Amino acid sequence: MKTKLQGLIFLVLLFLMAACVKETYDMNKLSSKVHLTPSMVLAAIKGEIALSDMVKSNDTVVFDQNNFVKVIFKEDDVIDLHFADFSPFKGPVSLNEVYGVKGPMNATIDPQTIDLGIDELLDHLTGTFLISNPSITLSYTNSFRDPIQVTFNASGKRNAQTVDLGLAPFTIAYPGPGVTEVTSSLKIDKSNSALPALISLPPETITFSGSASINSSGTIPLPGDARFLASLEIVIPMELRFNNLQFADTLDNFMKDESGDSPFDFGNFGLLKVILNASNGFPLGIGVKMSLYDSVTKSIKATIDGTDLLKPAPVDNTGKANGVTDSNTSIELTPDFFKSVNKADKIIFSFTLNTSDNGTKDVKIYSDYSIDFNAALIVKPDINLK
Repeated sequence: MKTKLQGLIFLVLLFLMAACVKETYDMNKLSSKVHLTPSMVLAAIKGEIALSDMVKSNDTVVFDQNNFVKVIFKEDDVIDLHFADFSPFKGPVSLNEVYGVKGPMNATIDPQTIDLGIDELLDHLTGTFLISNPSITLSYTNSFRDPIQVTFNASGKRNAQTVDLGLAPFTIAYPGPGVTEVTSSLKIDKSNSALPALISLPPETITFSGSASINSSGTIPLPGDARFLASLEIVIPMELRFNNLQFADTLDNFMKDESGDSPFDFGNFGLLKVILNASNGFPLGIGVKMSLYDSVTKSIKATIDGTDLLKPAPVDNTGKANGVTDSNTSIELTPDFFKSVNKADKIIFSFTLNTSDNGTKDVKIYSDYSIDFNAALIVKPDINLK
């Protein structure tokens, strides 16, 4: 009964979509047993997708005045040192009631950890990529009147892998005569550290720690309320390169008919094909694979391969896309694929990303990049009327 009902449904579709049918039949010659395999082109869809439609500017994702995309993380009070935080004086110390203290003093910067909240994403990510120009700006106020040398450590951690910042100790600005407090900043980037390698790990967490030391001259007073307070801002401009970066995820097989009562039977299709024509303005190519997977036998039963679903746009010498690349892709679900649907309990989706020129040069991402596309579905149902 189910097969007859499905056959009737397909016949109704056949008449309603007569303009799309590529095969014709003399309906006067129908007998009580009929086998039809019409090819039908379902209505095509057309559209345009811009990055700004998918990702909105906010406190973390920022579009600048030129639409260049940056990701920003902020953390307040990563360093907060008071006079009382410095260790007892070492070596010869002379106290001067007028000018205060003389000698070396040391303090420890308490460790702090920023959890980027992307550990679940990273569990599904393989391959390599490079974030080219990240930076950390350490902004601070300081009322200590002698030079403070700071050792600032940072490390990114992903599973068992760790990358250290590798920043050399630095001396912060301090107030001059007649000034009680100074405000300044230090920029940490690829010129003075291994920050690109740390960010490109990419890390699940970033931990900050360190120490500070003062060698007081004793020639100027050290106020008892002296304080060194610093915050940081991590800026990750979307200037990058991908080389076969893959994201894979496994889902339950939503195509499988567990009960046998589904009105939609993939066995009734002799062909199902998706045709996608796209003009890609992103300097980013995308490939997609969908595999039917049997978790009991740990085997792949069938795969649909859309390796060149989208080809990356060309870029100029600054890394900005300066044109579009057309892609014409046909993804076919064959009878063999349909026969394997009920033999698999899982579906593995795999996405592969490559930037322009096979990931050999940096590209920049702008919020006004877009993709123009149109897609059509060709269906060839296998209809049996009995």
